[in-house]
Amino acid sequence: MPVPFAEIPLLDQHAHSLLRAQPATPREFRACFTESDAGEIIDRHVPWSLFYRRAIRDLADFFGCAPAEEAVFEARRERPLGQLARDMFTDAAIAGVLVDLGLRAHAHFDLESLRRLLPCPAFPVLRLEALAERLIPEASSWPDLEDRFVAEVETAANGDLRALKSIIAYRTGLALEHWDGDALERAFHNTQGVFRAGRRRLESKPLLDVLLGRALQVAARRRLPVQIHTGFGDRDLDLRLANPAWLRPVVEDPALRGVSFVLLHCHPYVSEAAWLAAVYPHVYLDLSLTVPFLAHGAPDAFAEALAMAPATKILAATDAFSIPELFWLGARHAREALNAAADLIGARGFLPAVERRDVARLLLHDNAAALYGIAPTS
Repeated sequence: MPVPFAEIPLLDQHAHSLLRAQPATPREFRACFTESDAGEIIDRHVPWSLFYRRAIRDLADFFGCAPAEEAVFEARRERPLGQLARDMFTDAAIAGVLVDLGLRAHAHFDLESLRRLLPCPAFPVLRLEALAERLIPEASSWPDLEDRFVAEVETAANGDLRALKSIIAYRTGLALEHWDGDALERAFHNTQGVFRAGRRRLESKPLLDVLLGRALQVAARRRLPVQIHTGFGDRDLDLRLANPAWLRPVVEDPALRGVSFVLLHCHPYVSEAAWLAAVYPHVYLDLSLTVPFLAHGAPDAFAEALAMAPATKILAATDAFSIPELFWLGARHAREALNAAADLIGARGFLPAVERRDVARLLLHDNAAALYGIAPTS
């Protein structure tokens, strides 16, 4: 069955790099299809998730093999990674990808290595928390860390950087607070102690809140978009604090009007994100991870976003990581979900057939091209 909107290239504005060591077993392959790291989830429950079962059928069609996990896994192993990536990105009509390089960087390809694997351009995105975690052991005090952090963000902005990105929602939540110097110095020394003990994960709310604020100031001066995770994602987040509505004071700060905020994922807060995008000129929302992980609910997510937000404020992406299959599936399912959403909305009298391709072009490509300053693709 033809994929709808296949002629429209996808500018994948939110994704991660590929694993250097690809899955060696069907179980390792299956583990890429869940946000959980629990063995029981991977072994017993992922095989019965609707997304995974559909993924196996779709991938079997791509590889020309039986629709079974073992057959798909063996078929993928027959292709070298470079060929697999090129074949899948080309078939999915992915015209470019913005890459967050901070996810388990030691295990994934760096930007230049990734570029050699892909048939399309790859653009860097700076993950702010990963930068801070790298700098904390070297800093002598909170002011020293703050200065080093701002300098690194400024330096990155001088290069080919297309956006900043924060996962603060997954650490301490989106309700940002103001902190005085004493609290920050205490938080810095406590964090250094944690790092010396071997746990190099920044979880201090004072440091996270203030460093994000400083990065936003740089982004405002440099007119850099900032991607912010909201809604579901990493297993250890407090979902209540990942509601994008918490960001309203930040969005309303006059000093930050130069920042284009891109709210990532959003589920189950799609309506809240769509409201922010509808009200504030510099706010956008993205439905990556929601599509394809929401399976048959993905069209509803697109319909929910389009119910409030203008089509010029919504972005589609894959949030793919680790394996090329997630890019291919994310692109395919985004197009199918958008088409199904258009059918639903059209039946209610709000999106006639003559307008559907224009809306699809905005969500799949043109909005991202304009936001990140990337040359349009025909």
